[in-house]
Amino acid sequence: MSDNPKVVHAGGGNATSPLIDFVPQQVGIKAGASIIWDNPTTVAEPHSVTFMKGKKFFADFVVPFIVTNSTQFQSPQQASNTEPIIIPSRSADSKVVMTINARAFNPVAIDSKGNVTYLKPNSQYSMDGTENYINSGWLWPNELAPPGGPAINNITVTFEKAGTYSYVCNIHPWMTGLVTVN
Repeated sequence: MSDNPKVVHAGGGNATSPLIDFVPQQVGIKAGASIIWDNPTTVAEPHSVTFMKGKKFFADFVVPFIVTNSTQFQSPQQASNTEPIIIPSRSADSKVVMTINARAFNPVAIDSKGNVTYLKPNSQYSMDGTENYINSGWLWPNELAPPGGPAINNITVTFEKAGTYSYVCNIHPWMTGLVTVN
């Protein structure tokens, strides 16, 4: 691992002009070196760093799950003004519940065999280049993560093998970057 990792900013700017870009957008490093992605934006605008092998691995934010009709949902906060989104199902025995997709929101890696590993917030991940999907989770500016949510401010990735690695912000999919490893 390199003693001095490169830093790439995911976003930036301020409340009147937030930056929706990676800075720098392209980075060259040597195999074994690391990059730290952070979010220096001055307002609560999240970004992510998401590597994926093809669009089929893109993780939608909200996804449907089928549950039995007997499944009850209860907020942990008493007298909360919350309710899950429930959609009628084609089956009389089940209902469809819309949920937040953990793979879009939290740090996660999925290897080439489909094994899923949830990573800690602000992880250090060693990438061998065979992974199907790596997501930083939603990167929030320091001290600006929503209350109760994970305070993810950065991710560090060490690139073990030479290659070209493209990535995207899964929140703003037009926001792309490229890492070239020699």
